[in-house]
Amino acid sequence: MRFLLCVFLLLPALSLAATEEDDWGAADTAFDSPATQSSRNDDPWEGFNRKVFAFNETFDKYAAKPAAKAYRAGTPQWLDDTITRVFENMRDLRSGINSVLQWRWKNAGKDFGRFTLNSTLGVAGLFDVASKVNLEKRNTDLGLTLARWGVGEGPYLVLPFFGPSTVRDGATIWPETYLRPYQYIDHDLTRFTFTVVYAVDLRADLLDLEKSIVGDRYTFLRNAYLQRRRFESGDAPSLRFPDIQERDDEAGDDGW
Repeated sequence: MRFLLCVFLLLPALSLAATEEDDWGAADTAFDSPATQSSRNDDPWEGFNRKVFAFNETFDKYAAKPAAKAYRAGTPQWLDDTITRVFENMRDLRSGINSVLQWRWKNAGKDFGRFTLNSTLGVAGLFDVASKVNLEKRNTDLGLTLARWGVGEGPYLVLPFFGPSTVRDGATIWPETYLRPYQYIDHDLTRFTFTVVYAVDLRADLLDLEKSIVGDRYTFLRNAYLQRRRFESGDAPSLRFPDIQERDDEAGDDGW
């Protein structure tokens, strides 16, 4: 399931690469550029990673993607959107917990505020009331929490089923399961159904964005994933908007 979560992180990057030239766009973006010394340093295990990537691509081609297409074909758009909102509401709770661990109390207040508002007035997340009152959504996770406290990302790593990752992010897979609702569902069939619906719904949301992947798919997804994560963790100053850090500092977001 984290394979889909990792790909979900690439959504903003994929949308930036979209073109109108053909079904796959022009093979000329920052994400599919030829290997450089920097990219080789980021991906010293490329041989192994490409083998795992090929396995994941096969799984996606014959299992995940057909299931997503069937789900989209049989699910009205309003219901698809509602299911996505329910899962996103649960994600706000995880983000809130991680914001506390990052000592970002302003963000934690927004995350918990969104979760509380959407879980009550929004009927367990069926409606996104929080966004209508301009309560900003922020997504964060345990990997970004480690980055906040100075843990390096380590080499790029592709994991079976889980997909794009790094050593740091991969190390958070097991502990982060305790922040996910399905971990606390005792009934096996219900827990399995919950997990499958979440994964299929997320994969269906990615179908239209696949046209934005250009050039070598492995290189594109690797570069997009690393750039996105570095932007979120603040490890890439050139990708950050200067006023964001200034506002955080002025608001005293690092403490009470």
